[in-house]
Parts: sequence; C-alpha cells; structure tokens
Amino acid sequence: MVRKSLFWGLTLVLVVALINLIIRGRRLEKLQASQLVEVVKEAKPTPTRVLAPKDLEIVQSALRLEGVGGGKIESQTARHEIEIHNKGTVPYATIQLDLNYLDHSGKVLATLTQAVKQVILPGATLKIADIRIDGAPLSAVNSRVTIAYADIGDRPSAGSVAEDSGH
Repeated sequence: MVRKSLFWGLTLVLVVALINLIIRGRRLEKLQASQLVEVVKEAKPTPTRVLAPKDLEIVQSALRLEGVGGGKIESQTARHEIEIHNKGTVPYATIQLDLNYLDHSGKVLATLTQAVKQVILPGATLKIADIRIDGAPLSAVNSRVTIAYADIGDRPSAGSVAEDSGH
C-alpha cells in the first residue's frame, strides 16, 4: 500500500510540474509576442538589365586613331563618335558598349568595353561625341561597336537626358 501511494504521489507531482511548465511557457510566449514590433521597409527597386537590347540601334559610329609616343609609335588612342537611337517604348540608362578593334582583314584584335551613363528616352537619339580609349591595338584600322547591355531606367532629372532630335 505504501508503494502504491508513493507511486501516485510522485505521478501527481510530475503532472502538476508539467502543467506549471506549460502555463508558464504560454504566458512567456504571449509576453514576447506583445513586445515584437514588425518593421516593414520598402526596398528601392533595382534597374532591369537587358542584354543586347533590340530597342537600341547604333545609327552612326566613327573611329579616329591617333599614335602616341616619341619618334616610334608605342600605342594608339582611339576616339569614337557614336550615335544611338532608342526605337522602343522605355527609357534606357547605363549603356554598356563593346568596342571591337579590327585589322585590315576584319579580324577582331581586341574587345574593350565602355559604359555610357546617360539616359536615352523612347524615340530619342543619343550622340556621344568623344569616347577616348587609350591603348588600342597598333594594327587596328577599324572598329565595330555593339551594345552589350543596357539598364531600363526611370525618367531622369534634366541634364543627363538624351532628348528627341527629330531622327
């Protein structure tokens, strides 16, 4: 009989301890839940990058090569004049140009890149008057300019915008 009452007594103590832990845990959860503050911040959208955009076309590309050095030419400086037309419906910003330098036979000698950080609106033409590239290959006689990518941009502030020039 002593064993039976000892067994039931210990069982009752365990049940009371378990119920006490459950009740304390729920109270603690409610306390922590009331203290949590959810902060929602709006993230600034990043531009969408378009690879080889079909909307942008190079209307004109001119190359002028200048030798650099003393009596013997050591390197060339390439000066590019490029005109880009946006025939799409969205403005583009940060246009990445691939400048391929060609020899007499049309073989690509080197490819250099140049970023143009201007916005070109739909229907507008952007004229880049003087892109200077130092260290162009010595045997280069011509170049081919392609657009590697461009970021779709927002309507920008005045000053860095290519307006429609009637092309």
